[in-house]
Amino acid sequence: MNTNELARMLAVEAGKLLSGLRAHAVQIDDSLDETYTSMAKEVLGNEGDRAGHNYLTQQLAALRPQDAVISEEDAPESVRGNSQLVWIVDPLDGTSEYSSGRIDYAVHVALWDATSNLPGKIAVASVAIPELDKVWSMDDEPMAPSTYNGPIRILVSRSRPPRELVRVVADLQEAFPERGEVQIIQMGSVGAKVSYILDGNADVYLNTGGFFEWDLAAPLGVACHHGLVVCQINGEPFAFNQVNLKLTGALICRPELQKIILKSLA
Repeated sequence: MNTNELARMLAVEAGKLLSGLRAHAVQIDDSLDETYTSMAKEVLGNEGDRAGHNYLTQQLAALRPQDAVISEEDAPESVRGNSQLVWIVDPLDGTSEYSSGRIDYAVHVALWDATSNLPGKIAVASVAIPELDKVWSMDDEPMAPSTYNGPIRILVSRSRPPRELVRVVADLQEAFPERGEVQIIQMGSVGAKVSYILDGNADVYLNTGGFFEWDLAAPLGVACHHGLVVCQINGEPFAFNQVNLKLTGALICRPELQKIILKSLA
């Protein structure tokens, strides 16, 4: 099994584990007791995070013991140190969506390679969307974004939409008046958002509130592989496996929209 095949297998199998765990959990929406429902969601989310993390880290320890791992649940600087190969994984991206019964959660598996010339030095990446039985990987045949001239569709976080969104929307409508009114779509996981764009259902994902390396590493690898552009909100490229794992935000979009959005953000 090569490294791309490993990443794909890990993302898919972790996704099956999460989907199965949720299917066998207590049906949280059947309760009329809001306190019970809230507790049930929290327990399911915590169990999903833990189960996904344990599966991925145990598999990597067995199959790639020489590599370091950064996971949302465990990312000590002392472990990755000066490693040439570092796995950056998010065992459950979109915990709230997962625990609420939504489909827009994902599993992210990426490999940072110090010798890579690819964006962010992400050499291998897979993003699984378990409830859609879908996986995007960097060993897929690359596909250029299809031609689309309809309304521009912007994906944003369900909980933290960008403060700059009104200005970005106005500038896009001014630059592309023939495309009509810009549409805003709220969605959970970063991986789910990238999948939505690659499926032709959206054009832009904008985050200016910040997140962490494991939120973006695998989606970035997959997005760039399939012809989307990914950058920081100031236009600079991303660097991963940093001492500070916090990222300030991201723009992922079709190439023809990048210049206008970055100008608006500036």
